[in-house]
Amino acid sequence: MFAPSLLRLALAIGAAGLTTISSLARADAINSNFDVAVPGGAVVYNDRIGNSRFFSGPNTDSIRISTFPVPTRDTDVYGVPSGADTLFSLNGTSTTVSVTHSSLGSFVQPLTFVGQEFDWRGGRNEFTTIFNRANPAIASRLDAFDATPFSITVNNPSAPSVTSLTFSAPDFNKDALPSFLTDVAVKGGGLTPEISWKVPEGSAVTPTRVVVQVRIIDADNPTSITAARLVHQETLPVDRNSFTFSLDSFSNRGVPGFPSGLEVGKRYEMAVNLDYQEGGQLKGRSRTFFEFTPLPGDAGEVAVFLPSVGPNGVFKFDVKVKAGETIFIDPVVAIGYEYQIGEGNPNFASVVLPDIGDGLFDLYLFDGSDWLFESVLAAGAEFYFGAGGVDRFRVLGIETSAGLNPSDVTAFITGVSFAGDGRFTGTMTPITAEVPEPPMTVLLGMALMGLALVQQRRRVH
Repeated sequence: MFAPSLLRLALAIGAAGLTTISSLARADAINSNFDVAVPGGAVVYNDRIGNSRFFSGPNTDSIRISTFPVPTRDTDVYGVPSGADTLFSLNGTSTTVSVTHSSLGSFVQPLTFVGQEFDWRGGRNEFTTIFNRANPAIASRLDAFDATPFSITVNNPSAPSVTSLTFSAPDFNKDALPSFLTDVAVKGGGLTPEISWKVPEGSAVTPTRVVVQVRIIDADNPTSITAARLVHQETLPVDRNSFTFSLDSFSNRGVPGFPSGLEVGKRYEMAVNLDYQEGGQLKGRSRTFFEFTPLPGDAGEVAVFLPSVGPNGVFKFDVKVKAGETIFIDPVVAIGYEYQIGEGNPNFASVVLPDIGDGLFDLYLFDGSDWLFESVLAAGAEFYFGAGGVDRFRVLGIETSAGLNPSDVTAFITGVSFAGDGRFTGTMTPITAEVPEPPMTVLLGMALMGLALVQQRRRVH
């Protein structure tokens, strides 16, 4: 799966010395073979992929190279506007693109087509590839990549005249590594919620803009999103730290079968990208991903912090916290889930659970080797862990009849407070029917206390 480029619909950016689309603007070009041209130019930038179930290479820093030539499968289907006409190519499927660099010798890397005819995962006419910066062969060449541009070649043997073009890609800046944003939260119910975030200080470079991308999740499993469509993209000023949905504002609302805004019960993956540009050229991008479902209309104005969801199915947070202050976090579970702080985080001081199912949950604490039953918790009642707090806890007892999807991050809002100030960078792991049962010691203990537990639940009622 590939990231869509910032130049999703660009058809007239141009590049010095390249054939432009104007050479195709003639009446006899309609429904004909196209010559090779690169009207959309190219971009080369550091692509910092955050925690994600959809994008390739989650939690890695890569060099992304994308270019936007014609013809492609997109110009075969969508054509190219030219005055009152639309020019359609017949040879778009024959186009191939590759990239090389003087430091790589004879090595040539092909680019993959990810345009809109590729399930709407990339930009129109986009070919792309990545080099992982952590790969020793790439890490040792970062200075060389910075000093000398990559070379891109576009080929199409079916073109009537210009069958190949080779050009230098834009300069690469190895130090253009913007930080990931933090404290992502949703506020407000219904179909017009506000998403907010914070841009951290101390980034290697100062971001120059924010790009919001929203994808509707069409199919997924606990570890990956298998089908999603880009329904909205919007560029915001760098000093904006929030985005509010409206009912009829999605940028792709005119595409057949695409929604015009959020829909009840649908789930979405949203990326808030921090971009760094030089001279109008994208040089670095950090992508912070999170998933959400619109909250009920009566959800109120409490900010609920959202997690990113990785390929291991674990929810991960990055939120500033203060001692004794309760924040609300929003992952879901099937039958339970496990909370754990991150390295250097303050311990959990208390927890309050939502009213789901029968509103009664079983709390387990970790003794260093086993999970031991601690108490039955009632929905809405804050439970305090005692002096010093705990670094992890587990909640079970959510009825399967509640129908909670372990991949839906807006169904089980939980309040947690902390024993000190700091950041919460911990995780919440869904526990599903496929997860191994608790240790035998716990099962034996539960059997022995069964009758007492029934009586305790009745007293809570």
